Amino acid sequence: MRVACLWLKTKMPAGRIAEACLRFSPQICIRENEAVFIEIGKCHRLYSEPSFTARMQVVLRRLGIEATISIGDDIPKALLSAKYRTADTERLPLEALIDMADPFNKDLIGQKYIHKMIAAFTDLGIKSIAQFKQIPMAQLTSRFGAIGILCRERSLNAENIPWPLWRPEEVIQEKSEFPYFDFYGELEPLLFELKKHLDVIFERLWARGLKAQQIQVKVFCETNSVNPNPFREFNFDFLYPQSATKGTLTVIRERLTRDFERNPVKTPIQGISTLIVKAVKASSGQKNIFDNQEELNEQMHALLNQLSESHGKENIFQAELTEDRRPEKSWRKVDGKNKPVPKISVQGRIPLRPTYLIKPEPVYVSDGYIMIRRQRHRIVKILDPHERISGGWFEQTTDLEDSFDRNYRHYELENGTRVTVFETGDQQTFMHGYFG
Repeated sequence: MRVACLWLKTKMPAGRIAEACLRFSPQICIRENEAVFIEIGKCHRLYSEPSFTARMQVVLRRLGIEATISIGDDIPKALLSAKYRTADTERLPLEALIDMADPFNKDLIGQKYIHKMIAAFTDLGIKSIAQFKQIPMAQLTSRFGAIGILCRERSLNAENIPWPLWRPEEVIQEKSEFPYFDFYGELEPLLFELKKHLDVIFERLWARGLKAQQIQVKVFCETNSVNPNPFREFNFDFLYPQSATKGTLTVIRERLTRDFERNPVKTPIQGISTLIVKAVKASSGQKNIFDNQEELNEQMHALLNQLSESHGKENIFQAELTEDRRPEKSWRKVDGKNKPVPKISVQGRIPLRPTYLIKPEPVYVSDGYIMIRRQRHRIVKILDPHERISGGWFEQTTDLEDSFDRNYRHYELENGTRVTVFETGDQQTFMHGYFG
């Protein structure tokens, strides 16, 4: 067996490099974020070891990755040679026992006992692998048991280490190409093709028990001097994972419509591709024919995704009611990090609140008229009920004075608008919101 090890100088996903190494050998395993192992002994008729090293350096240079390349008779030897940059295992420090016993860095419990063994031998003056090999097997067994035997065997022979299975991540992607004379950049034919893509993609995701969290849509236009940007890329990171074409296509339509209006397509569109960048686990099971809560949740998530696309993800959030009587404090954003709070029933306790709250701004009310932003409006009706809010002195608030008194009234103006106005204890009047 001949094993090549790529030791990464900076931690990064090793799967990206492993996919590029499939051209050299199908037998590959990885040490997550640190190393890639390639079995090249059975491919000696295709290339030599110096040729492999040279070609691997070209691949790493193209990917912009810095790594140390080393070749050994087994996995630990190749790993230690690449990590410590020496082929002489006798001169390695005693800490190398961790990589010998667990080259894939997966047995955290075993590493804990190996650290204790290394600390014990270090106190006795044993600091290298050569000194460790001179320790009689009986002493290792009596003091450290199976861990000592494992480290001793791996330091002498490690050819029987099983290779953990590694498979390249499945790419879920659909592509379409358009004839030059048949498609000239209209949005509707593009959406028609996207619908076909999404139908197939969501069928594949459903079969795997997944939902789409991130989707990438690429539009390929004809390249010439008229169109300086022939490739358009749209990345969608949904607020909630998607599992249906209808809601997803609505979000994509929103983004593409805005982009095509700002930057019209000046050359024919040659093709379009849809790629699943990230997928998450979905709840598996048969549909409950007695309860439609699942369908309602899907519709709500699709609506929230559409709102986040049109208004921005930071402006869409979930709110919960609080016990505070002040309108601006009667709700708060739900944060996933906060502990769940019991639901509060305010029906019959707190009067109707305005749909749109604003920062209180001074207004003037007199003789059936109200002056709002230097404009005079006639009050048609004073709506019931009135509300008086007092507090602060017992609530230990930090953003208000020691106490506050507000008398709230709802006015209906001549243009049909309903506003909420409150009067403070010093006879000042403020508008606090309006109903939609």
